[in-house]
Amino acid sequence: MKNIYQKLIVASGAVALSLGSLAMPAQAVLMRYDFSVTNIDGGIHYGKTGSGYFTFDNEGVGGSGEFVKQVSEFNFNWLGRNYGIEALDFENDGDGVLFVDGVFQGLDWDYVASADLSWDLTTDEFDYVDTSAIFPLFQGSGEVIYQQQQATSAVPEPGVLVGLGVVSLGGLLNKKKKLFHC
Repeated sequence: MKNIYQKLIVASGAVALSLGSLAMPAQAVLMRYDFSVTNIDGGIHYGKTGSGYFTFDNEGVGGSGEFVKQVSEFNFNWLGRNYGIEALDFENDGDGVLFVDGVFQGLDWDYVASADLSWDLTTDEFDYVDTSAIFPLFQGSGEVIYQQQQATSAVPEPGVLVGLGVVSLGGLLNKKKKLFHC
């Protein structure tokens, strides 16, 4: 017959696992989207392309209405120049990854920090103004295509980890107790 301590350990581990998953909200998963800018028209940049990626956590993306998630990582190569997360203006709450009723719409961001170039990513449209030439200003637009990648990291819930730890500890204590009784 099993020892009462074994039964208590298994029962407490099962309770910890079940309560841990109920009490703790699911942790966010880091989502990654690659994107490309194509079909550029207008000015000297006709036919040029750009590409990049961004990440964000998916916590709360299933809600209703329109909302924006803040970007965690960002990289965009346009005209041979890389723009990183520092190119993004976090002070404008409207800038980020746009969702409507839980459905991904695209990236919504303006970049106007450069003296010679500005661009605007708005869901599936890309607009730019190149002021590097004194006259005339070169401007154009293109399409943005997004490709969702595999989730880059899944973080287990803390309650589940605690429960697994309790069960493992119980098993180790039981094994140790059997060694001493032999």
